[in-house]
Amino acid sequence: MGLTAKDKKAFQEYLDSRKEIVSAKTSDIPLNEPAAVKADRIDRLKGDFVAFCEYYFPHYASAPFGWFHKKAAKAIIADQNIFAVLEWPREHAKSVFADVLIPLHLKAKDELTGMVIVSANQSKAIGLLLDVQVELQFNQRYINDFGEQFSFGDWEEGNFSTQDGVGFWALGRGQSPRGLRKAEKRPNYGVVDDIDDDELIQNEERVEKTVTWVEGALYPCFSILGARFVVAGNRIGRKAVLAHLVGDVEDGDPVKASIFHCKVFALENPKTHKEDQSETGVPAWKERYTRQMLLEKWSKIRYAMVQREYFHRFIVSGKVFKSEWLTYFQLPQTARPLAHYQFIVCYVDPSWKDSKKNDYKALVAIGVIGKYRDLLDCWVRQGSKSSMVIAHYNMDEKLREMGAGVIYHFIEGGLMQDEHLEHYWKEAENRSAALPIRADTRDKPDKAGRIETNLQSPIEHGFFRINEALKGNRDFTNWKDQLLAFPTGHDDAPDATEGAVFIANQKVKTSVPAMTGGHRRNNRY
Repeated sequence: MGLTAKDKKAFQEYLDSRKEIVSAKTSDIPLNEPAAVKADRIDRLKGDFVAFCEYYFPHYASAPFGWFHKKAAKAIIADQNIFAVLEWPREHAKSVFADVLIPLHLKAKDELTGMVIVSANQSKAIGLLLDVQVELQFNQRYINDFGEQFSFGDWEEGNFSTQDGVGFWALGRGQSPRGLRKAEKRPNYGVVDDIDDDELIQNEERVEKTVTWVEGALYPCFSILGARFVVAGNRIGRKAVLAHLVGDVEDGDPVKASIFHCKVFALENPKTHKEDQSETGVPAWKERYTRQMLLEKWSKIRYAMVQREYFHRFIVSGKVFKSEWLTYFQLPQTARPLAHYQFIVCYVDPSWKDSKKNDYKALVAIGVIGKYRDLLDCWVRQGSKSSMVIAHYNMDEKLREMGAGVIYHFIEGGLMQDEHLEHYWKEAENRSAALPIRADTRDKPDKAGRIETNLQSPIEHGFFRINEALKGNRDFTNWKDQLLAFPTGHDDAPDATEGAVFIANQKVKTSVPAMTGGHRRNNRY
């Protein structure tokens, strides 16, 4: 696919801007440096990847490397036949690391005979390769130590070679890589960067075709005698190309034993590097981001997108519950807008422990009025037990201030019920009264089945309504995202909602007066 005039103009503007940055940051080369001193410095830097990058690419070194950068660099540099998959979150330097720093380090060590970079389309691949081209042409520190790289007459965007005959190519997904070489030199470094896109992952046939192209056409074009192959991206689809290359397409599938797989989650357990989205999770790249920075970023986008782009969890929205089914209503503009409800059920799903899924804690308030079950309020967060309990007490006070009469409080029953209740009794010491909370100890059937059975019909037919005032509330956004994502992703909010609706329905049944004189008394609700 050729570049349009607009593409060429954009690339030239980018080239000019990068030239200014690179030249300015690397222009302070040592003057009259003794040859022996220079040689010692070069040897030292070539043997230390981190120091190498900090010296030659200070414009990229805005923060120290994270553990995963160091781990991947060590593995790739040590193994000339590695097939590596770097499954890293957005904004964790995948492209800079795999497309620029690693190949230029290999070139400095005379271990690079050619490089091919592949992306979703050729324009994107050329843009990624431009970063390498700019460094080779304008990085004065690199040129001072490793010689002039620019090769007049062979320096086009997307296909160029350096003075020592090392070739660089940019290919779009599906383009033929066969026969790529510069003179006798075949490429021995390949990088596949963000080959998946939103359109591709919707078509499993095209995904399979792309996987076949990577494994059957692209990978074999590299030398059998030794070639490093790196795939960099994040998992934007359950059956994306990246997932197929890793091997764990379906839950329980093993990662291919022959690959080096470095999977990173934006928030992690710092000891195990496993995903940890709870309040104890810390940024994987803590050298660059604080937890607050990440949370602030995520607060502006949907839960499903956070899970996809930063935790490699693809959530299919609308499989059981569809957004067009959601019915909103407005509470009356009175001093006591909840006074007309027969009763309200507050139900909390506390997520018993910090499991591998790092479940959310979910609290909902469901009001009962006639045939309707109304979501009046909710609290859905990955918080502590104490924060959940405080939110529950606050919700009760808020509902009563709005005129609520009878409020039933329930917590999902389980082995750790007493531990949670202790937090409720402790909070009661700071309040005027303790919440009369009870455990939902029913013998529950399969979670997914009961959520679908008890919620799908009322939501689809408009008998489950949502307080319009909740729109824009982060807790409600989490509630809505989890509902629409069901049965994939977190299901704590749907689980709590099902619990509240079930109990509400049971209480409505038992509140119907007995038959008298052959006639059922009217129930005004």
